[in-house]
Amino acid sequence: MADSVVTRFAPRLAAAILAFSLLALAGRAHAQVWAETGDAGDLISTAQFTTGSGPLQFITGNLGSPTDVDVYCIHLQSVPPAGLPLVQLQCIVIQGPDVFLFDAAGNGVFTNTTCSSGAKTLLAPNTGLAAGTYYVAVAFYGNDPQSAGGPIWLPALLGQRAPDGPGAAGTLTGWAGAPVVQPNNPYQINLAFMQYCGAPVPTAQPTWGTLKSHYR
Repeated sequence: MADSVVTRFAPRLAAAILAFSLLALAGRAHAQVWAETGDAGDLISTAQFTTGSGPLQFITGNLGSPTDVDVYCIHLQSVPPAGLPLVQLQCIVIQGPDVFLFDAAGNGVFTNTTCSSGAKTLLAPNTGLAAGTYYVAVAFYGNDPQSAGGPIWLPALLGQRAPDGPGAAGTLTGWAGAPVVQPNNPYQINLAFMQYCGAPVPTAQPTWGTLKSHYR
């Protein structure tokens, strides 16, 4: 009798297991992209915390208003080779959205307002950039990050730059300026050598008993 029951339900159990496996594979296939959920915050304390497994290669989002700024938590998994792209914000014109990189404490690391070959690109520096937590921010051109001492970067200068404004030594406290609303928005950030900020919360896996009762 037991053998007949197993024989009877074996095809359905196999199909169920295959379905769960395909769902798991589909989840891993889409795990390389983080899509903005709701509205990412504009400060380190309100940044959107990306969760997933494996490399994080893309972030997509939308700036909902001229003063909207989106900040995301990301993790640099190892010291990257000098000169290779780390962060690339897709762009059409120089006066499109800008990209900024901050460290875990909110200190400025790099920005680049130059649109070249379809992207505003942040390259790995010649001196090693330490592995760890970082924050990438997107804001409309002219809306610039501020610290208690003023602008972290001087506005409207081209090329990749470390912080060079009067507030360069401070951490991010807000944003100010005269935003220029230009494409490309929605935006896409291409990432290299990056992972999610945290791992996903595991969900309970179905047991053999659950599967049997479901297909009985």
